Amino acid sequence: MKYEFYFPELGEGLFEGYIVAYLVKEGEHVVEDQPLVEVQTDKVTTILPSPVAGVIDKLPYHPGDVVTVNDVIIVIDQRKGGGASHGMNFEWLKMDAMKDKKHSLNDFGINLGTYACAVMDTPTDDTIVKMTSMRKEIANIVTKSAQTIPHVTAYAEADITNLLLHKERLKTNESLNLTLTPIFVKALSQALNQHPMFNSNELNGSLKLFSDHNIGIAVDTSEGVVIPNIKQVNEKTVDVLADEITELIERARSKKLFFTDSREGTITISNVGAIGGGFATPIIFHPQVAIVALYRADKKVVVTENDEIVIRKMLPITLTFDHRFFDGADGLRFLNTFKANLESHYKEYLDELKFHSVKSKSSKSE
Repeated sequence: MKYEFYFPELGEGLFEGYIVAYLVKEGEHVVEDQPLVEVQTDKVTTILPSPVAGVIDKLPYHPGDVVTVNDVIIVIDQRKGGGASHGMNFEWLKMDAMKDKKHSLNDFGINLGTYACAVMDTPTDDTIVKMTSMRKEIANIVTKSAQTIPHVTAYAEADITNLLLHKERLKTNESLNLTLTPIFVKALSQALNQHPMFNSNELNGSLKLFSDHNIGIAVDTSEGVVIPNIKQVNEKTVDVLADEITELIERARSKKLFFTDSREGTITISNVGAIGGGFATPIIFHPQVAIVALYRADKKVVVTENDEIVIRKMLPITLTFDHRFFDGADGLRFLNTFKANLESHYKEYLDELKFHSVKSKSSKSE
């Protein structure tokens, strides 16, 4: 029996990729889970293992060929697989299973992340700039979202003056140097605890809720935005999130994301404060139903409840949500909770970080 190996969907909304290299030859015996082919999409470079044992009957493509989901990329003759070791290549078994995952894909001598985004004809008119494969995929995703989701954007400003002061105290007293992004991600997770409907995906006109907060991080790369996600944010402290976010962004920008990084996201956060801007209407990453964006925090004159004029650091925030499932009041309640987590409740998760640091130091001294 001949087994047809189809090109899989390697990420939500990713239906096209191309062959980087076949790791086997026609006529070669292979076993189950043996690496067969390296493929690349606009967001993921990965190696696909063999689902069955047998003999490679046909490799229908060449390196650089574009393939789409459900194209047959390998044919394996299972009738020739039983007990035959003649001609089998065992080099792949030398891969060190204990190595860090992010380095393991280099064991075949392939320099990952150096391949062009797509092979395109050179335009004859130099005033025409053709879309790269990645740009086309982004266009497909945002067009589908814009055409199917009725977007509503709510706006607020959070006073993060005290949060920034507390962050500096942690840096001085506890040697905990954090960026704002992991703090924002944790604050968003805390808001999802009170508004779980926003931690969901649209599924056939209904909402599918999730217990894990798999929060997508919009990453600006040289070839376009990608949105991998941090898994189970609700189970992690801010310092752990900081390390994971840093690693995720590095892999995104070097095109070494794993296909699981872009799957099962439940909501997205976009922190564009380093670039600037004060307001936008982001597109929701379908099938998610909401996206939170944060902009540049600036000093502003604020009138207090006691009619005092003070200077405060104000952070602009937008929440864009799917109006099919939420009304304006729902969105504003969620936004107000997130805002309060930044203004008043930050000690709940930052003091947990302080305790975690003290506990770590204590265990090291024992």
